[in-house]
Amino acid sequence: MVDDIQNLYALLYAIVGAVDTEISLLVLGLGILYCIVGILSLKAQGAQTSSQQELAHLRGEVRKLAEQVEALRRELSERTRVDVAEEAKALESPTEQPLPSVIPEALAAPEVVVAPVEAVPAAPAIPEVKPAPVVDKVAPEKGEVSTIAKGMAKSRTSLLGKLKSLFTGRKSVDSASLDDLEEMLITSDVGARVADSLVSTVRERASQQNEVTESVLRDLLKEGIRKELIPVPTDHRVYQPLGNPLVILVVGVNGVGKTTTVAKLATRYQELGKKVVAIAADTFRAAAVQQLQEWGNRTGFSVYSGAENAKPAAVVFDGMVAAKEQGADVVLIDTAGRLHTKSNLMQELEGVRNSIRRHVSDAPHETLLVVDGISGQNALSQAREFNASTPLTGLVVTKLDGTPKGGIIVAISQELKIPVFYVGVGEKAHDLLPFSVDEFVQGLLSDDGDANGVVTPRALQSGDSEATTAL
Repeated sequence: MVDDIQNLYALLYAIVGAVDTEISLLVLGLGILYCIVGILSLKAQGAQTSSQQELAHLRGEVRKLAEQVEALRRELSERTRVDVAEEAKALESPTEQPLPSVIPEALAAPEVVVAPVEAVPAAPAIPEVKPAPVVDKVAPEKGEVSTIAKGMAKSRTSLLGKLKSLFTGRKSVDSASLDDLEEMLITSDVGARVADSLVSTVRERASQQNEVTESVLRDLLKEGIRKELIPVPTDHRVYQPLGNPLVILVVGVNGVGKTTTVAKLATRYQELGKKVVAIAADTFRAAAVQQLQEWGNRTGFSVYSGAENAKPAAVVFDGMVAAKEQGADVVLIDTAGRLHTKSNLMQELEGVRNSIRRHVSDAPHETLLVVDGISGQNALSQAREFNASTPLTGLVVTKLDGTPKGGIIVAISQELKIPVFYVGVGEKAHDLLPFSVDEFVQGLLSDDGDANGVVTPRALQSGDSEATTAL
């Protein structure tokens, strides 16, 4: 290439020397231009060769890097495949895989001890109801037999003492002593109307014969009081529960012994072979719920209790559900102690009754008012108020053994025209006795010796196995 350019230069000089100067300059310019183009062509060719060599080198490096990347990819793919296979194997047989050493011993599953099948207690059908253990059931009390006559000792002593005072200085009742007799009867809490009726009977008898002795007066009073009281047959459902279930609502003011009465009734019914559920609806007094539960534990009946301070109607509604599911024969409902002077508390009783009727349309079958015999005429006021709020079907008179005012039984029964079903003569489970008109009259007006020997068939029916003396 260089030789060609040199020959070209020589040719140009020869031409320049042989031709005209202008033409020579033109040819010289063309030659120079040709030389420049040639030189640039040579440089471009060299640069292109160098670039191609450099590009070839770079391509070689890139190829090497690509091979390394491919090798790394194949290695990573192989490792991933192995890990997946091992994990799948571990899931298929987890018990064969040891726990990783990094897991703390505290997280290890505790050893499970399987108890024998016989030792597993059966789950209760209704968790809210607390059935009492049979092993804690209290046996009937032994010893002296409780009777209405024994429980009325204070009332009898008080009344007989007043009667004897009428005959101080006289052998028979005269017209002057009749006013004293009426006052005596009123202070014994038999009630003003009953006292007036009894005195009228004595006055009529006195007008028909010359003498009304102490013995005759007692007989007249016995007969008159017997007429004022409502007898109850021994097969009444309160004594022999019938129904599916028989629902008994127990009401009364605070402190008269409602909860204890419910517990004693439950004990009696259970001894008759009935399944009993007591509903502790006195939610305003936690002690009442605990007391009823303790009685249930001791004597073996079931107790349903709701949350403390819950609405009584809500507790009764749920309790009725529980009682029906357990197949109860008797449902006893212990209500909160109502102050008979507060109408808003009395109105809650209607809510309780509505809850009962949601489950048993004709219930409660019996509504028993519990009154304290010691309270005397105040018990009569309570009975009036409760009867106005919720129709009463019967009475339970408690603490009869602690009062000289047993005559209040006559006043309440006569005014409200409802019977007395039970009387309480003590604290033991069997000291709630079925009421008997004959026993009451005998216990109130017979001499101590005669009264203590009186044990009627009603007393025998009350569960007093040692009552053997006949009328």
